[in-house]
Amino acid sequence: MEINKGIRAKLFLLFVTMGAIPFIILITASAINTVAELEDSVKQNSLLRNAIISEHITELIEKNQVVLKSLAMSPNVIEYLQRPTDERKEYVSKILHDTDEIFDDNNMTALTGADGWQLIRTDNSTLVNLTKRQHFQEAMKGRTYVTDILTSMSTGEKIIVMEVPVLNAEGKPIGMLQRNFNLVVLKEYVQNLDDEEIYVVVMDRRGKIIVNSDNVVGVGSEYNVDNNYKFILDRIYNSSGVIRIEVNNEDSLATYSRNLETGWMIVTIRPYHYIMDQVYDKAAKAVIFGLIMLFVGTLVAYLLTIRVTKPIIEMTNVVDGIISGKTPEENIKVSSDDELGQMAAAFNKIRSERDAYQLESELDKLTELFNKKTMENLCKMKLKTFNENENSNIFMAFYIIDLDHFKEVNDLLGHQFGDDVLVEFAKGLKKIFRPNDCIGRFGGDEFVVIVDSLPNIEVVMRKAEQIKQIAYNLTVKGRSHFVTASIGIAIAPQNGRDYDSLFAAADKAVYHVKNSGKNGYYCQLFAEENGDI
Repeated sequence: MEINKGIRAKLFLLFVTMGAIPFIILITASAINTVAELEDSVKQNSLLRNAIISEHITELIEKNQVVLKSLAMSPNVIEYLQRPTDERKEYVSKILHDTDEIFDDNNMTALTGADGWQLIRTDNSTLVNLTKRQHFQEAMKGRTYVTDILTSMSTGEKIIVMEVPVLNAEGKPIGMLQRNFNLVVLKEYVQNLDDEEIYVVVMDRRGKIIVNSDNVVGVGSEYNVDNNYKFILDRIYNSSGVIRIEVNNEDSLATYSRNLETGWMIVTIRPYHYIMDQVYDKAAKAVIFGLIMLFVGTLVAYLLTIRVTKPIIEMTNVVDGIISGKTPEENIKVSSDDELGQMAAAFNKIRSERDAYQLESELDKLTELFNKKTMENLCKMKLKTFNENENSNIFMAFYIIDLDHFKEVNDLLGHQFGDDVLVEFAKGLKKIFRPNDCIGRFGGDEFVVIVDSLPNIEVVMRKAEQIKQIAYNLTVKGRSHFVTASIGIAIAPQNGRDYDSLFAAADKAVYHVKNSGKNGYYCQLFAEENGDI
């Protein structure tokens, strides 16, 4: 009988499935929980490692600055800067050399006058003019300062400089004391904290590499000059956190912290496969145990199936006997499908007869970005959340982007080429923004981007410059430099807290760029504070 092959087989499969599902759920939940636990452990360990490195950097800076401040208050140093003599120079030079011997770190101490010329160097290298160096300019404003990585004018080495101003009795800067700090010691310290599963990168405020424990990119390289870290700073908006990015063609977990003393970013990177190796090891042990339990469950399911289906088969044989003497037209037709199959067929029939409702597509068909209606709704939703947030230090940016010369491209190169331009530009926008940022096309050559949860407004201008570069460097079918971008920017809450106000402010800013020669970006807020952009 078909029922012997149908009901029994399907009931057996049902029992096996009922036993297998908890097993699969257990394995899956265990794997997910293990991944979460290991990720959390990695994050905590990496943040601790970053904190240790940051504390070491702060200690180095403070130790040097304390000594420099003490020297800056020395009457001999002050008198020499005000009334230089050979005798005073010899005495001050001895003080500086004695200071270097105390540190015993092969770093140089120097004294510079108010005119920017170095007067004494403990390494006896050529005295240079530091007038254009930022640390000298900061000293002349009476500020203590730690530089980003720079190249020594006398030795050509990559260094950082710690300086303190020397003040006269009236509190006016009359010179500067500095220590040039060689990066070798810091690199050795970081490498001692390194292991085979992670590597550490320290970047200065401009994104240049100060220390790279694995030497993947040389010291002094900029993050945005085609190296393995060029995406890191684009994704960092806060002082510390964790992001998942691709580094060296590997999915990795990057834990970052900012040193408050210097503003440098410390990033610990762990390739994800190290985490997954541990997950696979634990999952393999769980699978072996689960397979044993599944085998036992399958045997029980088989015995249970025989017991349950036996009476059903007997009743079916009786029905066959009753109907065997009747004509086929009058007989009860026995389907090869069981009751569950009939229920499924009925359900599918009901489902197929329901009214079909087609939801309106949320995407622009050409670029696969959000369409105009969806962008309006998303912006209003984000503004609702933004207005309910009591944190006054969080900002939201609204960009309107209009491609310049797009009509000429359509007229000269054809509408298909114009469509390709829009598609490639959309791909470029997706690369520079976060997954939770909203990117849409309003039609034609007009695009809109909404970015929320911004801790500072400086990020807004950096993104605008990147948008401008995408348009300018766009290449389609071997052609390039055929369009530029005019970008209008509105900032919430300064330009408003509702969609219409932000749109109007950004739209007005676009026209400002268009009337100013195109190929640029403008924000009224920045123009009021700093002049036109």
